[in-house]
Amino acid sequence: MANIALFQIATAWTYLGIDLSDFETGRQVMTNGTNLTASKAVHYKTQPIARRKDQSAVYYAAYITGEALHDVRRDKTFWRKDGQGDVLHWEIVGPDGSQDWTLSELWNGAEGAAKKVNERPGRQTVIALPHELCEGGHEAARRVARGHCLWLRDQYGIASTWALHAPSPQAHGESAKNWHIHIVETDRRMTANGAGCPVFGAKVRELTDAKQGKVEMERRRKDWEKRVNAELVRAGAATRVNLGRKSQGDGPDYIPGVHRGPKVNAMLRKHQAATRAAMIAGRALPQKPKRLASYLAFSEARQLANAASQSLWEATGKVVFELAKSAAHMDDNIGVAGTASHCLEGQATIERFAPCETRNRNEERTRESEARAWQRFWEEEGRKAAAQRQRHR
Repeated sequence: MANIALFQIATAWTYLGIDLSDFETGRQVMTNGTNLTASKAVHYKTQPIARRKDQSAVYYAAYITGEALHDVRRDKTFWRKDGQGDVLHWEIVGPDGSQDWTLSELWNGAEGAAKKVNERPGRQTVIALPHELCEGGHEAARRVARGHCLWLRDQYGIASTWALHAPSPQAHGESAKNWHIHIVETDRRMTANGAGCPVFGAKVRELTDAKQGKVEMERRRKDWEKRVNAELVRAGAATRVNLGRKSQGDGPDYIPGVHRGPKVNAMLRKHQAATRAAMIAGRALPQKPKRLASYLAFSEARQLANAASQSLWEATGKVVFELAKSAAHMDDNIGVAGTASHCLEGQATIERFAPCETRNRNEERTRESEARAWQRFWEEEGRKAAAQRQRHR
């Protein structure tokens, strides 16, 4: 009977579009203050540089590095405007022999290698960084970005330029922690000729294929996640990054919000500056722009809906937990064929939906296993770095 009830609840949730794995993920994150929490820096977005949208690889290279670059194909000079946040560091990562490459010859070469009118000369990626890796020093952030770009080079044979950006000087609140990495990468495999100049080879088709591209993107996100979490462990931070498709949240009281784009952020900063100026001068406070007001109303409604959804998960989770316990006890008392398998299934369900305090021992073992895994990771990274220094000698 209890198993039938569990099946009916699962069927009803499936009909409503609810996945049990969503509830399991949420329960794993709703931990107390002594456990790990999820970082909000989970933004990893890659987009092609498309000529059909009048985009240029030279423009993106100039924007992320803060250097003035002249685009030979378009006969225009690009640079980064003031007030867009500081560029703390940038590097070019390429194959052996690329140490003397300049930004102009690399990205003008990428534009020249793309012969078609609607061709894509490269890709640009924006990645959020946990503020724990940037406040008080940027070495950890540099190691993460440099290691990820070296991994991209080894996996796909491409060259890239990465840059570390600080938050905007006008940012307040959570926006003041908006440390992030920009990467501009070639769409072709790269080598260097005898003179040390970049040579553009075949296109990297696995990154643009409809099916394989999704697989490769997940591999890229997993590599970034592994490197960032390794640095968070080294720094002793309590947060971890999870770039999975389901949002993890940040503790039991975390309610996910709505993503703000650059235009909404610009309007919000402008309105905040005008409000502060009016308060200082003693004038009437300015009204919110219509688009900003509609966004804030939508964000508030979304927050309320997410809070109601979280309450639903908590309430239904308790019901499922009690039903799973009843199912396990009933199966244990009925002497029918297959009782052992039924008991195992019931026990697995109990462990899946058990309250957090009943899984402290397993979580402690998981943390110890994670620490050993990170130790092996850093030992392997050290051996790779030593081998690379030996090759350069």
